[in-house]
Amino acid sequence: MKQARTYLGALTLLRYRLPGKTSGYPSLPTGLKVLVCRRVSQAPKRAKKTKQQLEEERKQAEEAARLAQEEQLRLEAQEQARKAAEEEKRQQLIQVHTEQENARLASEREQLVEAFAALGAKCAQERRLQREAESWERTLQCSPLPDISDPPGLHAYFAEAASRQHKDVASVLHTCQEYCTLIRESQQHWLAALQSGDEPLQQHCRKCVQQWQGVMSDAIDAHTACILQNMEDYQEDASGIQVFSQTGSLKYGLWINTTKNPRLKSVEFPQLGISLEIPKLIALASVAVRVQWREADQDLEECTTNLMAMGGVLHLDILSLPVPASKSNGWTLRASTPDTQFIHRLAYPMPPAGADPETWVPEEEPQPIGISINLPPGSILPGTNPQAASWDGKAQAWSTEGMSGMNSSDASGVVAFHSKTVGRFAVVSERTGLLPYQEWHVRPTGGQFGAEAMVAIQTSNPEMALGFQVTKQGIQLVEPRIRRLETVRGRTFSAASALLFELMQLGVYLVPQLRDAGPAGLGMKAPEVARAMCDDVALLASTHLIMGSRWNKQMGPEVCLCRMSKVVDWIEGGRTEAAHVKRIFSREHSSGPHQVSVLMRRGTKGVAFADALDKNKDCPTVPEYGMPEYDSKPLGRLHASIPALLSASAALQEVPEDTESAPEAPSVRR
Repeated sequence: MKQARTYLGALTLLRYRLPGKTSGYPSLPTGLKVLVCRRVSQAPKRAKKTKQQLEEERKQAEEAARLAQEEQLRLEAQEQARKAAEEEKRQQLIQVHTEQENARLASEREQLVEAFAALGAKCAQERRLQREAESWERTLQCSPLPDISDPPGLHAYFAEAASRQHKDVASVLHTCQEYCTLIRESQQHWLAALQSGDEPLQQHCRKCVQQWQGVMSDAIDAHTACILQNMEDYQEDASGIQVFSQTGSLKYGLWINTTKNPRLKSVEFPQLGISLEIPKLIALASVAVRVQWREADQDLEECTTNLMAMGGVLHLDILSLPVPASKSNGWTLRASTPDTQFIHRLAYPMPPAGADPETWVPEEEPQPIGISINLPPGSILPGTNPQAASWDGKAQAWSTEGMSGMNSSDASGVVAFHSKTVGRFAVVSERTGLLPYQEWHVRPTGGQFGAEAMVAIQTSNPEMALGFQVTKQGIQLVEPRIRRLETVRGRTFSAASALLFELMQLGVYLVPQLRDAGPAGLGMKAPEVARAMCDDVALLASTHLIMGSRWNKQMGPEVCLCRMSKVVDWIEGGRTEAAHVKRIFSREHSSGPHQVSVLMRRGTKGVAFADALDKNKDCPTVPEYGMPEYDSKPLGRLHASIPALLSASAALQEVPEDTESAPEAPSVRR
């Protein structure tokens, strides 16, 4: 093959050298072919490099690589030195800037110390007067209940309540109703402590709630054991024994199966608005079925899922019966042991005698228990998706597993469902169902020198647009006008936490916490920053229209944004209606009597104006702390408080045009 390629190459050369041949290959004699092939194949070959040459080339390549590496290192060191010099200069500038800013902020705070001290003293005085009014109201009602903030009073009341002797269920429920009142007050104080950031008070209130829940359960269980021990005294006919009572929001019902009638299908407590569909397994067993209705959701803070109870919680228990008493010669003989002083709860489905309740598994699917509850009409909020759930003690959460047949009627208030277990049941909905808020605004409603404001919140539920009227007397809910909120709408509450707690009990959850950020798809602001921003808004509420910013949720935990517009036309009646707010903030004029500005809270350090209107196409970015960029213009300077910021802004606007023009608010950029 090699010789053939050589021959063809030779022919190609000859083709262009032989005269008279314009195409094709020439015909050559055999001897000439061999000669051509030999001459081509005997071309001179390159001489191979010696070892010394190869070694020399290797050394030259290594030297070149070393020199290149040294040059690269020299350039890198030079670049690092340049960057270090620039960073040192930058840090010096930042230090100068920070010192100047801190000096200015300290001066502004010093100028406002007396004003804020007077404001704080006034607020403290109002809180003291509020506590005195509550104490006097408690005295007028001759209430034996202690104040939650009085530990000695709590211990004394606890000792007295524990020593009470109860003759019937009504007396037990009367005492338990007092416990429920203490639980509600503890939860209200907890909510107020949550808003103020008082962690020790939060822990104290949570401890009180757990304590009163336990005391109430122990009192009801002890009296139930007493009824079961003396159940013959409650026998009225051969159809079984029923004991029931209701005091306030507490409901109690006990059915003792003494007939074991296989035809029994249901147990009803019409006076309580509760009925049960009894499976055959329970109808043939020597057991008691107890129901309790408690208004308070004791698992609200412990629940690890995004669910909360609406209206109250139903406690359903299956209890074993003690050895029945026997009568002989006019004597009644009852077994009295330490076990008879306590109740013994049974699981459902009930394991056979001798089986281990922890490991026993039923061979067949158990028949579910039907449960029907009459809730107050309007208990289910419009626009929600209620579900029936049971409390899972191991997971510490409301669970819909084993629940079926949920059926509810908002008109009648009847809620029915089936369960394959016993325990605590509730109609639940998403705790964050109203989040995220679509819009909110604050507007003055008391005139130019008034002290009233309206707070409006448009939740993610279109039917839940909330309106709160704030006055010197307190706060009240004015919107929406739905049946579920009739008990609180129009009532004046001395503290916002009390109103928020009542709404929380009705299923309107307006106090999101850190655990709610994930389910709601939001990021939480730092608590101290959020409280500082609320204080800023409160200072502006009587003179400005204030509305949320669509960029706020993208600013991170240390930055808060809101839009504001000063009310200037009080003489004409004041453009402070909801329609005015919507029109002014939808146009976002950058100048004129209805100018809209963006207020930026930078942590707890201070406030400034920012170029972050909603009509901007891109989300603004905020420089890091200490960066002098955001202080490049006078209106972008950080100020210690809202009064200092407004004062500086007014001073700039008064500068004559021929000397200095008021600069625009700077962009919050890196």
